[in-house]
Amino acid sequence: MDFTAYLGIETRGLVDGAFVLELALEPRHLSVAERAHGGILFTLLDTALGRAVIAELPAGRGCATVELKINYFRPVREGRLRASGRCVQRTRSLAYAEGDVVNEEGKLLARATGTFFLTDTLRQPDRERI
Repeated sequence: MDFTAYLGIETRGLVDGAFVLELALEPRHLSVAERAHGGILFTLLDTALGRAVIAELPAGRGCATVELKINYFRPVREGRLRASGRCVQRTRSLAYAEGDVVNEEGKLLARATGTFFLTDTLRQPDRERI
């Protein structure tokens, strides 16, 4: 079981040009302040952006996060979260992506931008789920 499956993150795939993930918040996702831990939102965005990049690559290519910047806008304690990522720019060796996490009402919880190093890889388990 990979890390995202362990957390309960569900892959929705490409939806209107963005790679979409969802997560139903559970008590295990909360911080001691009883709101979604920032690491949960970070993981959702890192994964959504990375998979958006992978979705644009030919077979045999993958990516690794070089840098990810995130802004948190509001806390969330319960419900279903939806993360979406879009690959904005790609060169031979790098990609830049942007994405958001929203709650069930569509309110913005967090936004991220990231740079990804494009790699050659023999195994791409994420590609099988796109």
